[in-house]
Amino acid sequence: MVSTQAGVGYSENPDSDAAGVEAARAALTNAGVTSCKLVLLFSTAKHDQSRLLRSVRDTVGRDARIIGGGAAGVITNSRLGYEGCQVGVAVLASDSVQVSAFIQPGLAEGELAVGRALGSSLRQARFDGEANLLLMYESVKASSPDGPMLNMGSPLLEGLEASLGKWPPIVGLGFHGDPRWKPGLQYFDDRLETQSALAVVLSGSARMSNVVINNLRPMSTYRTITDADGPAVLGIDGRPALEVMEELVGPDLRWEDYPLTVTLGVNSGDKFGEFCEQDYANYLCVAVDRERRALVMSDTYLQPGAQVQLMRRQMDFREIRRRAESLVASVRERRPFLALYIDCAGRASSYVGTDREEAEEIQQAIGPSLPLLGVYSGSEIARVGNTVQRLNHAGVLTIFYE
Repeated sequence: MVSTQAGVGYSENPDSDAAGVEAARAALTNAGVTSCKLVLLFSTAKHDQSRLLRSVRDTVGRDARIIGGGAAGVITNSRLGYEGCQVGVAVLASDSVQVSAFIQPGLAEGELAVGRALGSSLRQARFDGEANLLLMYESVKASSPDGPMLNMGSPLLEGLEASLGKWPPIVGLGFHGDPRWKPGLQYFDDRLETQSALAVVLSGSARMSNVVINNLRPMSTYRTITDADGPAVLGIDGRPALEVMEELVGPDLRWEDYPLTVTLGVNSGDKFGEFCEQDYANYLCVAVDRERRALVMSDTYLQPGAQVQLMRRQMDFREIRRRAESLVASVRERRPFLALYIDCAGRASSYVGTDREEAEEIQQAIGPSLPLLGVYSGSEIARVGNTVQRLNHAGVLTIFYE
């Protein structure tokens, strides 16, 4: 019989050497294996990444691919933490699932070119059966007192699509190991890389299904972007963007409070039909340009002609559980072996002001038997409507199965 095992480990030990050993050893033990094909490694910016990587390698052996990067926090079946010294490890051992890994540096110089090059490598590779893609990239170029400089994500996806021609099943995340937007390094086998995009492809017997959970609802009618400069939205409905936002949100929220609060949503479904959460891609304001009276967004996707709505957060815990349980039920008979939850760091309770963590609903839906690794991310990637988009404030739950 074909054998596929996965396991997850967790550590909050501030000593990076000890944390790597603890998390990797727990993952191997929980998988019931002593060696593996793949290690997914995520850690917060409080760790020494070189020491952490070395200790994980010493624990899992020389043959495994080690891929990963920064996370603002980690979620497993029974543990959850962020803004501390969290480390999360998932291991995969299988004689039926094939693992391939790719890396393309140079994000800071041009995301579009990186996407094209990475897509070209993927297109030229040979996979056994369907290729299921986990895409990861460093989301922060630099941090400054005036706000972060981000890798936008959309140009990376545009370049990938241009090379691939057709999207395979895909989910992804932007690395984000520090709530103060500190750039991090990426793990690729025994190397630490910078400003890179990574791709892990599971093929052979592997398949994947996912669900996108936003918990955002429109609080305005449709407005049209009329002027933009890269990620800066300059005009909405022919007027300065900040003036329009001031009317929409009211006097209780000052301009300086818009960053990480104001979110604009794009509906890819029926614009005048019943609200359907999974049809929305949402984009977060990360800074305000007072001189140009503009909103500086987390991505370049909002260009002239785009119709947007101001969104409000509505964390419905029962709906989160329902949608996660529906995904679990859909793959229950298909030998699921690993669940991955890519969770926007802005959904954590300390940011949204809820009395409990929404990720706890995911833990309950997955249960104890299917290994779960979750990462608090800087951005999320999933298919919305007919295209793949970079998202904000989303939780993307994926289950890999045979």
